[in-house]
Amino acid sequence: MFKHKKHLGQNFLINKNIIKKIAEIGNINKDSYILEVGPGTGGLTQELIKKDAKKIFAIEFDKDLKPELEKIKNNFYNFDYIISDALTFDERKIFKKNVIIFGNLPYNISLKLLIKWIYSEPWPPFYNQMVLMFQKEVAERIIATSNNKKYGRISILSDARLNIKFHFNISKKEFNPEPKVDSTVLSFTPKKNNNLKLDDLNILSELTKNIFNTKRKMISKALKKILNEKELQIIDFDNIKNLRAENLDFNFYYKLVDLIKSRS
Repeated sequence: MFKHKKHLGQNFLINKNIIKKIAEIGNINKDSYILEVGPGTGGLTQELIKKDAKKIFAIEFDKDLKPELEKIKNNFYNFDYIISDALTFDERKIFKKNVIIFGNLPYNISLKLLIKWIYSEPWPPFYNQMVLMFQKEVAERIIATSNNKKYGRISILSDARLNIKFHFNISKKEFNPEPKVDSTVLSFTPKKNNNLKLDDLNILSELTKNIFNTKRKMISKALKKILNEKELQIIDFDNIKNLRAENLDFNFYYKLVDLIKSRS
């Protein structure tokens, strides 16, 4: 019998109705390729198989789950899997387009995986949609907007390239073993006409790192370290100097990126 591994953040969703709801979020058709990260014992996998996608490929870290996945592979012609680390695995080796990513992401690597997919190049990326489950508190940070205490770097980096939709929360009681926190399902679609290149994302990441490091303080000191006098005038520094990082909306941070890019 399979034993859950706490250090891998394994908490498997056992409510079949919720599993079905998650599968239905995906815009799946006969030309879709599905990439599932962390299939576990295959609860969601088998629901996705019913959707008649062209191919379903799963990436699982835990080699002890191989027998469970092998059973599914033997029963369904359009399913395959690999035992690998999703953080380092190049998904484009498997699918190049029309991809929908599904994942009940382990809490300890969920943001790292999201950042990896935000940083996909070229853009628009290889995926059309992502349907992902996060720890509720992490999801609240991802979807937060300005003037919210949960608004921060991951909110801005996510918005920079993705349209995000909240779907529903899931009680911790619906998992085995039961985690300490509730979960949230979000979906993401790429902003296809996005002008933020990889270099721009790197600038945005560094900017927000510096500014949100002093999140509880007024923004004036951080901005003076980043911008010259002319640039401070362009952003109307006198009117915003007493604000905090969380009070400034997405467009403000994208404008900072443009200012820094225009120096060269």
